[in-house]
Amino acid sequence: MKNRGVERWTGLIMIGDGLAGLMWPSEYLRKLKIGPECVNDVLEAFAQRPTLTRSLCVVEMAMGAWIFSR
Repeated sequence: MKNRGVERWTGLIMIGDGLAGLMWPSEYLRKLKIGPECVNDVLEAFAQRPTLTRSLCVVEMAMGAWIFSR
C-alpha cells in the first residue's frame, strides 16, 4: 500500500510525457539530450519519425492511465 502514491505519480508522469511527445514529437525528443551518444542516436531516430513517435506516445499515455487507475 505504501507504493500506491509512487504508482500514481509514475502514471501521471507517463501521461504527461506521452502528451508532450504527442503534441511535439520531434522538438520534444531533440530537447532530451541525455546520457551516452547511443541514447541520443536513438532519440534522434525517433525524432525523424514523428508518426511512429506519436503512436508510441499514445501507448505510453494508455499505460500511464492504466497504472494510475489500478
